[in-house]
Amino acid sequence: MKTLYYDGRPIAFDVPTAIAFADTFHETLYTLVFNTIVDQAAYEPVIDVDALHDLSLALDVVATANAAGIKLKRKPSAKATNRDRLLVQYYVQHFLETFPEMLGLFQNVILNATTGIKNGEILLGAPCDGTNFIQVKQIIDDLNATAWTRQRDTSESQSGVSTLGTISEDLLNRVFESMVDNTNFFKVSASQVQSYGDFVLMCLPNNLWISVKSNFARERLLASGYSNDILGVGFFQDFEEFTSQVRIRNFQRAGFLAMYCPDVAVSPEQVRNGTNTYDQVAAFHAVNGTAMPLNINGRPFIRRLSELGNDLQTLLNEPNIKRRFTVGF
Repeated sequence: MKTLYYDGRPIAFDVPTAIAFADTFHETLYTLVFNTIVDQAAYEPVIDVDALHDLSLALDVVATANAAGIKLKRKPSAKATNRDRLLVQYYVQHFLETFPEMLGLFQNVILNATTGIKNGEILLGAPCDGTNFIQVKQIIDDLNATAWTRQRDTSESQSGVSTLGTISEDLLNRVFESMVDNTNFFKVSASQVQSYGDFVLMCLPNNLWISVKSNFARERLLASGYSNDILGVGFFQDFEEFTSQVRIRNFQRAGFLAMYCPDVAVSPEQVRNGTNTYDQVAAFHAVNGTAMPLNINGRPFIRRLSELGNDLQTLLNEPNIKRRFTVGF
């Protein structure tokens, strides 16, 4: 066994002989990574996928996969940029689906959303839920910031944007999964009311709807408002979407009680500047000498995304819907 450390936490890797591999492809690639790891070192990249592509590491990933009968779920399109290099990345992705703990040991490979979240849970040492999803997102972003040593090509960039959006939505869904009981709190599936929001929590005097978006609010959140009690939730990148008095007024007129903005960096610029969307909104008001907006209940309208799970759980802690009110939310 070898052990690496991420933020002081040990991440252990079994010796190849202790693993029952499904095929020679997984065994060969795992053995290569394991032999490259320096025991007791930091958890950081040790394999450059570009070097796998140009055979600098003396391992033909495509040939090894074909010999093992590996069938990819998808392959690069004929129009993909650097298609052969991308194919190698897809095979590495396939490998990492089985061994997500090794994700951060590879450089220059497109991130898979499911694998990224699993890796974040492993490095955090806990399953992702409403109490720690922000920490999981931070881990994913930290690793992604050091995952590339070169400029990504067009296909890699497009895939990266799509993947980060999927990760944001999946993480937010994790917040709700443990709360959904399909009686008091449930995901909206009926097409007749899907435009109102994505989830609904039974309350008085109005049910509390939740509209989940990914990186930008723009006008899509307003389309969810029907003068109901509703929350806007997302890993929003642009703080200026939440500083305009007119826009805030429009949100409130549509029924929004709160906007949950990320209190973790969600864009390269925020990473560089050591800030996040929530703090940028707060800084805007501090610089201009204005107060953070309040909702119709006199409570904060702009809230930290990390507080979402606790805020919803506070409502759900009241088992009697007759006493579960949104008027103090």
